[in-house]
Amino acid sequence: MRAVGKTMTSRKIDSTAYVQRRNLLGSGTRVRGGARLTGDVETGEGVLIDSNAVVCGPSKLGSGTYIGPNCVIGFPDLKHLSQLRQADSVAGKAPTILGKDCVVRSGATLYSNVQIADEVSIGHNVLLRENVTIGSQTKVGTHVVIDGDSKIGSHVSIQTGVYICTFSTVEDGVFLGPCCVFTNDKYVTQKPFKLVGPTVKKGASIGANALLFPGITVGEGAIVGSQAMVNADVPPRTIFAGIPAKKLRDVPSDWRTSLLQI
Repeated sequence: MRAVGKTMTSRKIDSTAYVQRRNLLGSGTRVRGGARLTGDVETGEGVLIDSNAVVCGPSKLGSGTYIGPNCVIGFPDLKHLSQLRQADSVAGKAPTILGKDCVVRSGATLYSNVQIADEVSIGHNVLLRENVTIGSQTKVGTHVVIDGDSKIGSHVSIQTGVYICTFSTVEDGVFLGPCCVFTNDKYVTQKPFKLVGPTVKKGASIGANALLFPGITVGEGAIVGSQAMVNADVPPRTIFAGIPAKKLRDVPSDWRTSLLQI
């Protein structure tokens, strides 16, 4: 996204865009038509904010990052949204931070206090709720929802339509197949229960349409088959499948996730 071999100095802001604090924009930043930057929105060099995107401060966008059309960055959580309904501004909202060379495609919404590392790719119409963290070089597919207080590692591949519930943990190099679902309420609101999402350990793979029950752990390097219903812990380097999921075999010794071969 950044120019190579030359120094960028000028900012280009379309006449139909609104930028409240232009002095916070880094050199070479471009803001296209209809975009709206309110409050303290800080950018590094060569950032491109595409048409009709909304960035709510405080937010920081690293050098070379791209924000696609109709995205919303820094959307207030429920507490601050209530403040906003009563006044023209909010106080104490945590910043949304994106690292260098990130790509956020059209229609994505990132709440306040989302922390994203370098070179993260986010698909169309993704929703990231408050207090979500994502490590470097992770890919988040189209129509993914990651609810609040969840931690996603580096080099993770999250495919189209995945739902990750609140209080979930996904470690480095995990593969999440299309439309797999994380859950965190064992009794579906019928009795008191502390919400706790699943944990998927380093290098594990979850197949398409799999369902992970609250609080379970999928061990390091384990594999969960497509459409499996996982209601108990999966030991490291085992293959589980079925409804409910049961062990089929150990992972062959020569199998390793390609996501961590870097």
